[in-house]
Amino acid sequence: MRCLIVEDYVELAELWRLELADLGFEAVAVHSAEAAFAHMLLTPFDLVIADLGLPDGSGLTVAQSAAIRAPGAAVIVVTGQADYPHGELFGMSTNIVAVFRKTSDLNDMLAFADHLRVKRARALGQGDAALPPAEPAARASSDRASLRAGPPELRARLRAAG
Repeated sequence: MRCLIVEDYVELAELWRLELADLGFEAVAVHSAEAAFAHMLLTPFDLVIADLGLPDGSGLTVAQSAAIRAPGAAVIVVTGQADYPHGELFGMSTNIVAVFRKTSDLNDMLAFADHLRVKRARALGQGDAALPPAEPAARASSDRASLRAGPPELRARLRAAG
């Protein structure tokens, strides 16, 4: 399953890319709405994970573009903002399937993305392909742990994002 990650914080995008790759995704990370639009023209993605607040646009615009360019693609919106507390984002683009706060547990977003991957694989009759890889690819675990824990300034920035 192909996944496009649209997140302007480079370290966070890389962490998500590595974690999703371990779950069996073909994940690509870009850091702007413009780069996301360019990638969507060239590659049909099954899942888009988009930050709501991008320096050159909105994750909502990315979701709406994905709805046109890849109507079957699911979109997970990730935000540091609390502007839509009652699920209003779901009505703004037909392909938004989940909204997660950046300060929430990364495992929740990963579990939801993996659920979508397994569901799609089973719907396509791929059987065992729906199961996660037996052993994730070996990675520099200290680098990943450092990215996952994040420096205090990353946590502060995510809380302050608005």
